[in-house]
Amino acid sequence: MRAAILHLVTALTLSAASVSTALAAELDINGIALGTSADQIIARFQEARPEAQYEFVRWKLPEGSEWVANGRTLYNDLANPDDMEHERMQFAFTGLGSGNKLFAASRELKFRPSQRPMTESVYAAAVQKFGEPSVTGKSATGIWAAWKFGSADAKAEKLESPLGCIGISDFPVGLDEFTAKKAKQSASMCGIYVDFVVRGDQTGLANELEMKMMDQLHLAQDFDADNSDARKRIDAAKSRNATTAAPAPKL
Repeated sequence: MRAAILHLVTALTLSAASVSTALAAELDINGIALGTSADQIIARFQEARPEAQYEFVRWKLPEGSEWVANGRTLYNDLANPDDMEHERMQFAFTGLGSGNKLFAASRELKFRPSQRPMTESVYAAAVQKFGEPSVTGKSATGIWAAWKFGSADAKAEKLESPLGCIGISDFPVGLDEFTAKKAKQSASMCGIYVDFVVRGDQTGLANELEMKMMDQLHLAQDFDADNSDARKRIDAAKSRNATTAAPAPKL
């Protein structure tokens, strides 16, 4: 029981980095960092949760090139139906021109009833990992916090109130025109944003954890790179097709 709780705290804790110098390269959720590829995520997930489910969706250009746009994982400890742990993660990726890399992730974790940590200890692990939050708040049963980083190597900026930088119902499906346009408008406001909430009961024990992370600093440039790459691929296919296409039918 203690091992599972310690695993959670370790996943939330930076092993060697100073709290005051959190870097984008170290911004991760459960070990899955910004810039990670879909193959790396799948490999890590299969190692950690070999019996769990996952699904990754590919988008395709007219000339045939494919890339991973989004993905999700789902874990339910079916071996312990009366003492079950649940975990769900979501991922969104840029396109081919910018490296098909992770730019947003979310995690929902419901603790095993017999292995519930203290809400305060989960929050303390988050502060250890990301540094002092930009804004935070507490209720009788939970704690929430957010971190806004204005650059890859900066400390979290202080905010007067949380920002709606990562939607709950509109989690990105990938780096499409809608997401790129929204990010261009909010890049300076949101930067690299991490959202955190741990909920429990009045005894101090936590029931569930939710985390979301998104890098909006570079999405406009990544979208331009993706579009430029797509145009080159389509133009190259058009040139090939001009010499290999079937002749026009008899009219």
